[in-house]
Amino acid sequence: MSARPVTRRSGGSGGGGALSGVPAQLAIMVVDDDRRCLEANLAACRLLGLPRRAVVGRTFDDFLAPGMRSRVDHVWRAFREGGGHAGPFELSSQAAATEEVHITVTANVLPGRHLLILSSGGMRVGEPEVQPEASRKAQQPANHVSRFSRGGPTSREREVLALLAAGATDEQIAGLLELSPATVQTHVRNAKAKLGARTRAQAVALALQGGMIDLS
Repeated sequence: MSARPVTRRSGGSGGGGALSGVPAQLAIMVVDDDRRCLEANLAACRLLGLPRRAVVGRTFDDFLAPGMRSRVDHVWRAFREGGGHAGPFELSSQAAATEEVHITVTANVLPGRHLLILSSGGMRVGEPEVQPEASRKAQQPANHVSRFSRGGPTSREREVLALLAAGATDEQIAGLLELSPATVQTHVRNAKAKLGARTRAQAVALALQGGMIDLS
């Protein structure tokens, strides 16, 4: 299925507002083996156009148009073992901030717990829909984080990663921690380097996997 231009729509109450003008955030969900949502941050709720109480406890499939669910079934077994990237999947809610989402899965951040990062774009034309092998190479095993237990992210860098995981932007983090946005970006770069992560999403996934941060 090819992607079509995304049309942002006005949101509903409880975190369903449109994201126009807001810098990109990490929209994160933690799901179990059956794709049931155990935790979701504010950015994910905004993207889905639903309050958190309407997200947690439901399966990821519940947020998709009916024709999309068989596609998720098709890729999920591989993703549950080694992670991957797929999309676009059409959302069912008219209050969603986007018509379609892509998902990037980091498998087993905890046993039977999988990290879903939702985005409104991301797949290039001609890019394969399912990439479990590439994701396995990018995903680090749990002991990768433990190697950095002494020289890993500082407490401030972990604090920044936790706020990123909660859906905060660089500007919002700067305001909360009384830092400049440039300093926040420096903390993110340092944390990525110490964790061996190539992207913010991977840094958050590794920090979650290593118990350095949580979504509570």
